Amino acid sequence: MSTFWQDTPVAKAPILWQAAVDLVFKTKGRQLPADHAWTLSQAVTRMLPWLKDEPTAGIHLIHGAQSSNGWQQPDDTGVIELSRRTRFVLRLPKERVDEARVLSNQTIEFDGHSVTLLEGRSRALTPFGTVLARHIRVTDTNTDESVFLEEAARGLNRLDISPTKMLCGRIHRFTLPTGSMLTRSLLIADLSLTDSALVQHHGLGPDRLLGCGLFLPHKSIDAVHSPLDDEGN
Repeated sequence: MSTFWQDTPVAKAPILWQAAVDLVFKTKGRQLPADHAWTLSQAVTRMLPWLKDEPTAGIHLIHGAQSSNGWQQPDDTGVIELSRRTRFVLRLPKERVDEARVLSNQTIEFDGHSVTLLEGRSRALTPFGTVLARHIRVTDTNTDESVFLEEAARGLNRLDISPTKMLCGRIHRFTLPTGSMLTRSLLIADLSLTDSALVQHHGLGPDRLLGCGLFLPHKSIDAVHSPLDDEGN
């Protein structure tokens, strides 16, 4: 596992007063293909076409019990077992929440699997010192872990954030009509609360509507900072 460690910088980003929120839906279903980014994005944007015009909006992929707190994922070609605790999460500007509630009681079909979205509730973004993005888009030029981390650092620098501790996970592959989409998970630690709010609001990299670049608060770096890599080897 590659790591990125630097001394803590002195300069800090300005406080972000207006932040996006997550609209969290309970779900009803039994299974879901792990490779569902394209199907989910198409279904949700068909019902909410204005999402494409909202730069802070994003569609979180759906994760089951195998997610291991967001660091390990089920095989990309397999299925996710859903439970009563499984949630679908949509990141939105605050003023769009009521419009997005039309997703309640809608059913999405995934290659023979059905998932129904139940009631949704708004959840503020919590500025923890550690944040996790389950998926950051990997390009042909940054498949190497160290290159990926350096590119992530440059993206954060553009938000006036100077990261000091980052970890990336293994590559995941999703199927799009244009070919494969590769992603890695990215954990950022030792953020100020201001910087945590900024990176959760703005995200990192492209393809938010395919589940990429969306950060969530993470309680601790300890769950992933171990001698074992994230495939258990």
